[in-house]
Amino acid sequence: MVESALAPPLCTIDLIMNEISLELGTYLTVGVHFVAILHFAQVYGYEEERPDNNLSRKILPGHNLKMGKNGKFGKDYGKVVGKDSKSRPGWKGPGFVKKADPPRPKPPTAETSDTAAVQLLPLDLQQLLLNVFRDSFSDVLTSDTLQSLLQSVKAALYERDFTRAFGKEDNLEAYSARWSPGRALCYTAILVDLRKHLAKITLQGNADSPNSLTGTLRVASFGGGAAEVVAFGGLIRHLQGTISKDDPEVASDIVEGLSSLSVSDRGTKIDLHLLDTAAWGNVVDKLYRGLISPPPLSKYASTSAKESNISLISDGSMSMTYHLKDVLALNSNLLSDLLGQQPMLLTLLFTLNELYTASIAKTTEFLLNLTLASKPGTLLLVVDSPGSYSETIVGSEAKKYPMKWLLDHTLLETDKSRGDETDASWQKVISEDSQWFRLPEGLRYPISLENMRYQIHLYRRV
Repeated sequence: MVESALAPPLCTIDLIMNEISLELGTYLTVGVHFVAILHFAQVYGYEEERPDNNLSRKILPGHNLKMGKNGKFGKDYGKVVGKDSKSRPGWKGPGFVKKADPPRPKPPTAETSDTAAVQLLPLDLQQLLLNVFRDSFSDVLTSDTLQSLLQSVKAALYERDFTRAFGKEDNLEAYSARWSPGRALCYTAILVDLRKHLAKITLQGNADSPNSLTGTLRVASFGGGAAEVVAFGGLIRHLQGTISKDDPEVASDIVEGLSSLSVSDRGTKIDLHLLDTAAWGNVVDKLYRGLISPPPLSKYASTSAKESNISLISDGSMSMTYHLKDVLALNSNLLSDLLGQQPMLLTLLFTLNELYTASIAKTTEFLLNLTLASKPGTLLLVVDSPGSYSETIVGSEAKKYPMKWLLDHTLLETDKSRGDETDASWQKVISEDSQWFRLPEGLRYPISLENMRYQIHLYRRV
């Protein structure tokens, strides 16, 4: 092969190839080395000596060396792919095997993508609330028939037969001992988180401290039962200054959260009214007594233990009244008598979707009557399962509507007449489609409890 006048000496090709080999960090085979020599011959131009006839053929720079089948090379064979190329870096050829693409990261699961509720409850307070259930239903929790009762209640609830599920006292106590404790902790955390909003509707509040929960907080809990009684008891105990001494980090969060509240919160009282079609009277009375009475002690308890044994809340800090009523049968006059003339807190905790399932029309009428009976400043708290849907018949077709959409459509709808639009009767203050309440490690209860996922919406009457 004859060197071109403008080409580098042929001996330098080996040096250049060694540099390329070092850059790529690979070992070049003999065959690839030969292809590279042809590539330099193409770029710089060489004359190929023909030993058979002593003729030479000039290879001009830029000339494509095309080779076909049976081992002949294509123009891309042996091509060094740069970092800016769309192709994979490295040598490509018949022996090239494309590597599998790296697996894509999995999208976050529903639990990890949902918002986690802020936990302001110290561990010792949560344990005290669980102890109320444990002591109130000790006979139920140790009964041999507990599992069969729970299975019976679960089957009835699955079939939406609420009369069978809650028609017996044993079923009510089994339900309260199994599913109400977790909900009570969740409700307490929600109420503590809403304390600044609740402070604005307490009667006889401290005018010098508008964020202070001083005085009496009136509450009407529609569909309320065991969980609501203990939750409001937990709210009172929390406002009385319960702080975990075992967890400094939790304690600092509590102190920071209570910084806007006055020490006069210790005088907070709650007037609680529960309304439901099931006969929860005996169950809620038993839990109420557990809140205002010192917990039972062993007969071997020491004198100091007996002296330090006090109730969760003081007697008189909460009054409770149970009303055996069908919520959907309450008209505006009955609701007006119940709600009175002052703003208060209204709750529908895991109740509204059940009402919609029973009848969307009757539930809508109930919410409208509730709007007429409530006074400005009244708060409506709705907590329910996330993604709840209710089905109704429109014409000849059954359609499903999200609970949140039905609720907003009723409470936030405005009237239009003669071109004028009236203001909505309610203002949405808080709305979260999905949150988690997770039980902390270290809680003790005779049977297992689960974390809770829920949606929450808070409205203020204007």
